[in-house]
Amino acid sequence: MQKIVYLLSLCVALTACDDGDIMEVELAFDKQLFRCELNPESYFLYDIKTDPSESLSLIFPNNTTTKLIFNPETNNYTSTFEINGSGTKFNYRTYDGDPKKVICNLLPDANTNILKDYAATSGTVTTLTTFIDDDDDGIPSDFEDDNLDGDNDPATNPTDSDGDGIPDYLDDDDDNDNVLTKNEGHNYTEVDGLSKAQDTDGDGTPDYLDNDDDGDDVLTRFEDENQDGNPMNDRDEATLTPAVPRYLNKVATDVYDYQLFNKNTYQRITTVKFQIKNVNLDIISLTDIDFGTYTNTTTIEIANENE
Repeated sequence: MQKIVYLLSLCVALTACDDGDIMEVELAFDKQLFRCELNPESYFLYDIKTDPSESLSLIFPNNTTTKLIFNPETNNYTSTFEINGSGTKFNYRTYDGDPKKVICNLLPDANTNILKDYAATSGTVTTLTTFIDDDDDGIPSDFEDDNLDGDNDPATNPTDSDGDGIPDYLDDDDDNDNVLTKNEGHNYTEVDGLSKAQDTDGDGTPDYLDNDDDGDDVLTRFEDENQDGNPMNDRDEATLTPAVPRYLNKVATDVYDYQLFNKNTYQRITTVKFQIKNVNLDIISLTDIDFGTYTNTTTIEIANENE
């Protein structure tokens, strides 16, 4: 938590005041930033607290350049822009109620008012954007790079077990059999890694990397009797093991020509850190403010080259 207490004489900060006026400003914010979606032409980020009721906010234009702050093409993206008091604003506000009731509302709350509103006249904003991509399959990304490239870095020469153009660390179905990796018994733990992964047919290839899980020479995705893209819900009632899905039942060898591959999605967790330097808020002049961090998770769909 950022906690800085300023005891300032308003006679120093303001051009008109009574001698001896003292104001205490306590910036004790948690540095967890939120975003208002009020105006599509601007970004509005803020941090609030209720004891006392205060907010810090930053508004800047939404344009081709600033879009990259939240959705960069490369990791560790940096940017810099200036506070000018018009298109780009940094404000410190105090309230007589809960700030969250008014800060993003088009209609003001009748019981909450802004008491003081101090706008910066200058300052420089710097941002650092990083992101982590993960297919949410329960296997850490660095365990999904076994191509012996020497650095175990999934972003460098990444492993693509099924050759679909999607690296394993972004592929929620590593063997392209229409059964998600997380549902194929990889049994990953920090202690055992992937050493206890399920291998139904005992061929040495774990199910999550095996496109014929039961070794019956029928691809798992061709054992989808009801053609719904989910082999897990298909059973062969005629066999001795009807409770087992066809794709794990070596006796069930019927072929259903289902050619479609399910869509692949992965999660991108984006973190943007905002630092503001040389801020002049009339009552406060600061060399450096750690404004905070904005975090967002988005779902990204990626094309399968086999489609």
